Amino acid sequence: MAAETVRVEIGFLGGGATSAQLGDDALKALRKAIDKGETGLVELESDGGTLLVRADQVSFLRIAQREARVGF
Repeated sequence: MAAETVRVEIGFLGGGATSAQLGDDALKALRKAIDKGETGLVELESDGGTLLVRADQVSFLRIAQREARVGF
């Protein structure tokens, strides 16, 4: 079974944003770093490759709702 992913948009201080499809572990790591106010880089594995994000430069994090799935 494939790992669950969720679409996120990450906005940065000074403007600019990026979107990615992150797994649960990557999303938890990013949220934890933002909550703690960490200043280092957070390495996130996404569907498009690896993202390196400075948690202290994140101005917003938009997390899409997971779609309800019916079937197989």
